[in-house]
Amino acid sequence: MTRTSDPLSLSLRLKDATYTLHEDLDKGIMAHGLFSNADKYKSFVKLQYLFHRDANALYNHAQLLEIIPDLTARNRFTHVCQDMQDLGLPFPEDVSSVDTPDASTAAGWLYVAEGSKLGANFLTKLVEKLGFTDTFGARHLAADPGGRGASWNAFKSAIDHAGFDPVLATTGARAAFMRVKKYMMTPDLVSSLPA
Repeated sequence: MTRTSDPLSLSLRLKDATYTLHEDLDKGIMAHGLFSNADKYKSFVKLQYLFHRDANALYNHAQLLEIIPDLTARNRFTHVCQDMQDLGLPFPEDVSSVDTPDASTAAGWLYVAEGSKLGANFLTKLVEKLGFTDTFGARHLAADPGGRGASWNAFKSAIDHAGFDPVLATTGARAAFMRVKKYMMTPDLVSSLPA
């Protein structure tokens, strides 16, 4: 029997296409021990700030606002900025962002940003042991108001039914993971990690 169409949804394609990058990044974060003490956690927050600063504009992408429910409200950049202030961290002087890409590429970037909220459930338990909560120092790890699962499922459904170009979306998702990996390796962040 010949298949007339690929049964994989966009979200599953993105998951498959970025699996290795995602695993490598998770292992790298844990290898740095970023949740072993408060000082190392500050490096994690700085990493989050850099990534969410870059993705910030994508939460106001004109085409995606019509497709993804509550897109603007999903943005965690303000929460990361509050966490930076809570922890007494200086804001980096350099300004970076993702050039406003086509909707498919932007959807790939947002797949990474939104997907990280699921893993944040586990991270929340680690940071609570360090004394940080969703009202101080770990605001950006809090679940969306509707809950992690419901929010993620709504996001996946939106991108799965929007007709995005899977090649461009994959390019965006890979670029997002690579951006985080690049920031993890920057001398500024690495040098801020306590020995």
